[in-house]
Amino acid sequence: MDCDGLRDDQWERIRGFVPGGTKGKRGPRTNNRLFLDALLWMARSGGRWRDLPERLGDYRAVKRRYYRWIEMGVLDEMLAVLAREADLEWLMIDSTIVRAHQHAAGARRAKGGRMPRAWVGLEAG
Repeated sequence: MDCDGLRDDQWERIRGFVPGGTKGKRGPRTNNRLFLDALLWMARSGGRWRDLPERLGDYRAVKRRYYRWIEMGVLDEMLAVLAREADLEWLMIDSTIVRAHQHAAGARRAKGGRMPRAWVGLEAG
């Protein structure tokens, strides 16, 4: 099993959104699942089109098809439906990417440190 590709249950879930049939005039149509695997590889790797592994198809054909699907709205429709059905049970936010202001931790300032000018008159009262 390819770790970059879709699992069978994932493919069955999105199969209905993929345009085209299973048979063409001259033989089987292009492999839609392989095309989606190529898009997943691109998204995960952040690579350029030229870096697409040959096992996922010719990068020029994948790129051309990607832009056709964008124009037809196929990916927008697919992602909208998948977003509505999202399984957020295991959604987590890693604290290393959530930035907090330095004063948000509640650290006290050192004794004898400078106070902001706006606070100078407040302490006397």
